[in-house]
Amino acid sequence: MNCNDPITVFIGGRELMNSAELILREFFGSAYRYARAVVDYGVGSVALAVINDSSVGATVYYKINVGSVRLCVIYYIAVVEGCRNQGIGKVLMSTIEEVCAVDSDVYIVTTWLGNELANRLYRSLGYVGYTWDELRRLIGRRAVDRLLKATCGYDDDIAYVKPIVSDSDVLGILKRVVEGNGNEVNRLWRETCLGVWLRIKAGL
Repeated sequence: MNCNDPITVFIGGRELMNSAELILREFFGSAYRYARAVVDYGVGSVALAVINDSSVGATVYYKINVGSVRLCVIYYIAVVEGCRNQGIGKVLMSTIEEVCAVDSDVYIVTTWLGNELANRLYRSLGYVGYTWDELRRLIGRRAVDRLLKATCGYDDDIAYVKPIVSDSDVLGILKRVVEGNGNEVNRLWRETCLGVWLRIKAGL
């Protein structure tokens, strides 16, 4: 397969998850189950990159209101090994950004510091990275607690953020996640983050 051939990106839900799962499982191991959980829960969507009828990249993302902030959480992204560094990740990210732009305030994605492919990708697209400790100093502990629940980013070191409207004060926006009750975020966290963690820990 020529990874430089034209890419088609399909957007969907459960009907695309089986194809996406094969790609996510290869890169993330058992942690792919978190991605499946948000899709099964009904909040997550799938972006699947296809070249010549072969699935070459997948992303799971979702939109959620946290306080008075509308987040677009780009949850999991992976490209098959033979097609990495060919721009497929950028195509997936750009597609999701376009889908989310109409009704979101901030894009957010989390990863670990050693994931150099992802770190380079996000920076190249204008995302700014903050460690969770940096964010606690900048926007407050309560705001970070809500962001951790909204992204299930507990195992990650860094959050990359980008405002939908360029030049907006993204940190000022994120401070507003503490407004209102956190019921929607708490439900998502229990069903798709805590629940999956408990099942993995129990070997189920």
